[in-house]
Amino acid sequence: MELEYLPISADEVPIEKDFTIGETYSFQFLYNERADFYTCRILNADDQILFTTKICYARELVDAVVNDLKINRLIIPFNPQELEQASVLQGQVVNKLLFGSKILLILGKEVNL
Repeated sequence: MELEYLPISADEVPIEKDFTIGETYSFQFLYNERADFYTCRILNADDQILFTTKICYARELVDAVVNDLKINRLIIPFNPQELEQASVLQGQVVNKLLFGSKILLILGKEVNL
């Protein structure tokens, strides 16, 4: 099974990268050292923040309807080798040890907006 994912690793963070997922957006990935978790900000072409979230395992990265955010794929932090464990681990905060090495930001199928 070939999976598509956003190519981000813990070694790169903090970082901002543009991805075209429906439309082109800037994704900012930040790390909270004190609490050991990552966040993601999605910005439009005018550098306005459209959405901010903490990255949690097996939970959709964009879990709300946001005006002006037209991402047409699910983005789910997931380790593809842990299919059986996914329901147990769902909601676990993604930490520095796992982000970008074992847990990838998997892109789901395209959806119509």
